[in-house]
Amino acid sequence: MKLFYFLLKQKLLWPLLAFPFFLSAQTVHEFPTAQSPYIGGYEAYYKDFHDIVLEKKLQPCAEKSQFYQFSVLVNIDASINFIKDQHPNYLANNKCASDLAREVAKYQTKWNPAIINGTPQPAIARFMIFPDHIFEENNTQYSPVVTTPVYNNVGEDHMNHFWKQLKSNMDLRRFRWEDRFTIEAEFIITKEGKLEDIVLTKKTGLEEFDRMLFYAFKSMKKKWKPATVNGIPVDFRYKYHLTATTDPEY
Repeated sequence: MKLFYFLLKQKLLWPLLAFPFFLSAQTVHEFPTAQSPYIGGYEAYYKDFHDIVLEKKLQPCAEKSQFYQFSVLVNIDASINFIKDQHPNYLANNKCASDLAREVAKYQTKWNPAIINGTPQPAIARFMIFPDHIFEENNTQYSPVVTTPVYNNVGEDHMNHFWKQLKSNMDLRRFRWEDRFTIEAEFIITKEGKLEDIVLTKKTGLEEFDRMLFYAFKSMKKKWKPATVNGIPVDFRYKYHLTATTDPEY
């Protein structure tokens, strides 16, 4: 008989992954937290964003609550690739902000490749785009106040509560494993505090297990305290990382 031993960590997803076919064979890293994907830092990225909006006379979004978690792949030659959004409803609801981020990125020239294990590597850079704040003409310091979602409104330990509920939703009795595996899921926490639009971005390869895990996420019924930008509730993309191993029971 085997027992499951679970190790857990969760990540905030600053945007969405679904790489073009020509990237599928590569190992793609998240941008290291101690490095900046843009020369001059994130402040320079947002300042250039603001300046380009004014210089190119780009139009603001009609809906002032538009908010988009934008990501790009920064290549080793300082070029970028856009990343396909796997959440069509989220994209449709914030398309103006998404289109704006992509349009501005065409004119941004200070992309800075990641250095991983001593060598330049392609890596994913993430940015929060809140156009209503960026379009303020005299606002050269883009610093919206962002709060992230909280599961069941239970405070700092909220993801431990989330994990316990997720585990109780799993039926592991039919599965035996001989190795360690990792699963990653992305989902949207809506401005109403609901978990929706679940996508398994990294699977085990065992279809039955992956399906069971998908429905374990889908069965999470308790509401979240939604993310906010400048006090306004927004839909927020979240990434959840689960690693499991098995050992003999003695």
